[in-house]
Amino acid sequence: MTASSVAIPGQRVALLAYGFRPFFLLAAIYAPLALVPWVGGLLQQLTLDTGMPPLLWHAHEMLFGFVAAALAGFLLTAIPSWAKVAPVTGLPLVALVLLWLVGRVAMWLAGWFSPVLVVVANLAFPLTLVAWALPALVSLEGRRHLSLGALLLLFVIAQCGFSLAWLGALPMRFAPLDWLHLAANLLLVMIAVTASRIVRVVAMAAMQASSAGWTPRFTAAREHLAVATLLAFVVADFLARGHPVTGWIALAAAAAQADRLAEWPWGRAMGRLYLLLLTLAYAWITLGLALVGLSALLDGLPSYAGRHVLFLGAIGTAVLAVFCIAGLRHTGRPLQLPRPIWGALGCLLGATLLRNGVPLVWPQHYLVLGVVLPALLWLLAYGLYVLSYAGMLCRARPDGLPG
Repeated sequence: MTASSVAIPGQRVALLAYGFRPFFLLAAIYAPLALVPWVGGLLQQLTLDTGMPPLLWHAHEMLFGFVAAALAGFLLTAIPSWAKVAPVTGLPLVALVLLWLVGRVAMWLAGWFSPVLVVVANLAFPLTLVAWALPALVSLEGRRHLSLGALLLLFVIAQCGFSLAWLGALPMRFAPLDWLHLAANLLLVMIAVTASRIVRVVAMAAMQASSAGWTPRFTAAREHLAVATLLAFVVADFLARGHPVTGWIALAAAAAQADRLAEWPWGRAMGRLYLLLLTLAYAWITLGLALVGLSALLDGLPSYAGRHVLFLGAIGTAVLAVFCIAGLRHTGRPLQLPRPIWGALGCLLGATLLRNGVPLVWPQHYLVLGVVLPALLWLLAYGLYVLSYAGMLCRARPDGLPG
């Protein structure tokens, strides 16, 4: 029996043939929508009863709406390969998408419903995803990737913590914002962990495509140090955000990420957009941690310095990189990113620089240059991805294989 003759439920509808297809598309579409109530409120053009401060709502939807959908698409695609389990396709995939959509509707109408109902609607999707992922990752085949399952569980716990804090069910010591920072920081660790797997593949492809004369080698000890220092920062930032000790830990984590980056293939290989995307995302982590550390140690640097470098720059670029690379590899296409993605990368770069630089350098232009323009660039970045990849995600693989 050939691979092309193996039927997978949902294969007749290409969008439902694998988890990355609907979730990558939905995440990219939702990415700019999650900005609307916050930016609209700042411009005094939109008043939406979200049941919580606009900043909290915006951060929640960026993390547990946009990024959670991206994470789901990645895990639903990677875990079947890692753990040798059947992929979620067809009607079960539709049900999972609907759970995500129900959570988004509940958040947009949070002011109209009981807070408990909003929380239940929001947690249904991540808890279902965890219930599917963890048994596969604790199996004999998937155990090598259990660390990612543990991080997923912690990410969902952070969402539960936010929900309970919003409901007033937790002590004031841990406010909703603390749980949002925890969730975002855990995503940085996920990037560091998955980079160990993805960079090896794309670095080799970039070296071959650029005719470089050496093979990239990665030291496991440097990778472990990078992840360990990031985990230490996650704990310290949750327990004592802004404390000088946390600042020193952030600087140590930044140094460890920079040390790891030194082993990546620099030179001609960086002309390959897929490697450049991943490298820039990791460079943003390094810079963001350094700024967070310095802001805890220096009086002249505001406490928010570095946070948008981490969240908008590092996570936004890493998500785009995974969207682009997996979108090609898992639809049976060569690893040649569409040209508009260069524009998407430029937009993300501009949005990150403006969002972080304008409040520090031109605070008088904060609203226009520090909020509105970065939001438009963010919209354009993921809009270019949708225009470039929607057809691939909605059509069957050209090689006839399932997926």
